[in-house]
Amino acid sequence: MAKVASSKGYDEALSGDLQVSDEDAKIRLGFLIHDAARLRRIVIDEIFKPLRVTRSQAWALAYLSRRDGLTQSDLADDMNLGKVTLSGLIDRLEDVGMVERRADPGDRRIKRIFITKEGRRVIKEMRILTLDCNEQMLDEISHEEVVQVVDVLRKLNRNIKTMKANMAIKDK
Repeated sequence: MAKVASSKGYDEALSGDLQVSDEDAKIRLGFLIHDAARLRRIVIDEIFKPLRVTRSQAWALAYLSRRDGLTQSDLADDMNLGKVTLSGLIDRLEDVGMVERRADPGDRRIKRIFITKEGRRVIKEMRILTLDCNEQMLDEISHEEVVQVVDVLRKLNRNIKTMKANMAIKDK
C-alpha cells in the first residue's frame, strides 16, 4: 500500500509515487505556480539585461506590440497598473528611445504611446531571447504537456478573474 504524503513527500506524491490528498495537491499546485513564476522572473531579468530593459518595461512593450498607440490610461488598465506607476515606466522607455508619446489627434489632452524603431528592435530581440529561454525551461516537457498546462492555466485564470469580479461586486 502506498504511503500518504507527509510534507517531505509532496513532490514524490505528486509524481505518483505516493498518495496525496486532494487538498494537499491543490495547495502544492498553488505553491509550484508561484515558485515557477518567481524563478522564471529571475531568469527573464537576467536574459533581458543586455537589452537594457527591465521585465516591467518589457511587459509594457509586449502589451503595446499588440495594440500600438494605446492611451496611457488604457495601457494602465490593460496591465492592471496604476497610472502613476505606468507613467514612470513609460518615462524610462521614452528616455531610452523605445517609445514616444503623441497627442491624440481628436483630443490633444490625451497622450497615446507608440513603439519606436528602437523599441521594435528590442521587442524582436526579447522574442528571440524568450523563445530560447522557454526552450531550455521546457526541456523534457512534451508539446502535449505544454498544451495541457496552458489549458489548465487558462481555466485557472478565468476562475480567478470571476472570483475577483465577484469580490468587487461585494465591495460595492
